[in-house]
Amino acid sequence: MVLRLFAVTAVHAAPSTQPQFIATPPTQQWGGQVVSEGVPYQPSVLFTGPVAPTTQGKQFSPPLDSSLRVATLTPNAVLNADEFTKATEPQVPPGARNGIFQKLFFTGTWLPQLDGDNLGWGDLETGIVFGFPFFRRDTPLLITPQFGVHFLDAPVGADLPDRVYDSSFEFRHLRKFGGGPWAMDVAVTLGYYSDFEQGNGDAFRVTGRGLVVYETTPGTKWVFGVGYYNRAGVSVLPIGGVIHQPSPDVKWEFIFPRPRIAWRLPGGIPGSGDERWFYVGGEFGSGLWSIERPSTKAQDIIIYSDYRVLAGYERNIVGGLSCRYEFGYVFARNFEFDSATPDIEPDDTLLFRVGLTY
Repeated sequence: MVLRLFAVTAVHAAPSTQPQFIATPPTQQWGGQVVSEGVPYQPSVLFTGPVAPTTQGKQFSPPLDSSLRVATLTPNAVLNADEFTKATEPQVPPGARNGIFQKLFFTGTWLPQLDGDNLGWGDLETGIVFGFPFFRRDTPLLITPQFGVHFLDAPVGADLPDRVYDSSFEFRHLRKFGGGPWAMDVAVTLGYYSDFEQGNGDAFRVTGRGLVVYETTPGTKWVFGVGYYNRAGVSVLPIGGVIHQPSPDVKWEFIFPRPRIAWRLPGGIPGSGDERWFYVGGEFGSGLWSIERPSTKAQDIIIYSDYRVLAGYERNIVGGLSCRYEFGYVFARNFEFDSATPDIEPDDTLLFRVGLTY
């Protein structure tokens, strides 16, 4: 139900412009990119620094508290000149799995009815991310089939179906331009959104987005772009803002339409692959479905929208089972119909959400 604009991701602090070792899990080889949960469309991994150079013919050992961004090397491994030639080939983003499979995710959201005249809403959404080299391993093509079911607990007389469904394929590509500060993130989604009661051409929609990321200083990135939603009234929306990480323990993600501020909690070590965060933020909820009106069997289109403020906790484990829990307040809710049916404006409600990612 939530627009997939920024579901983006923990943002890593940008590295120094000087060559340095990057502390990342040592067993990552290839497989695409892990899509972060905080700001899914922020390709922060595109700004990972290069592997440190070495003197020709000499050997060196990295510090014990560092690890090279080279698959299968341990923190105290020795890298000679021949191995360094292989190590400087295009590397995959940190956190990527070895192989095509990258991520499996599940999200459950509940907006309770609270009273008999209100509208309750529930979401169950799942998907799987596959990564393929798009000419190079460090510029992956991510393909994500997704499916969702939305349960409507409508008041008497609302003439709405009990359930509507989402089924879609997203094709996403991320790329950094040379060694400079520019990068891009583009995606196209082919989706079918309906109650599966009747076939209707309006249920199939092609949507997408195009973003440009500019890194002004280490730890600060500006995002500019647009999202295309292929629907009456709101076909194109701007996407933009700034992502700033003044320290490894604080992240400011001022991105419309899903801003948030996050603080690292005790129990995790930056770069260790196991981090815990608390955050507050907001999001814009929306969805469009082709339906059959239960009373008349007539075809119609419903458009739902709302605004949300929320607080959450997430634990991100690279290569393991990550989780997040969110609680929020939902307001300015609105149901529009393509027919002449008057709009429905449900009362404010609460939000409870659980997300699992592997």
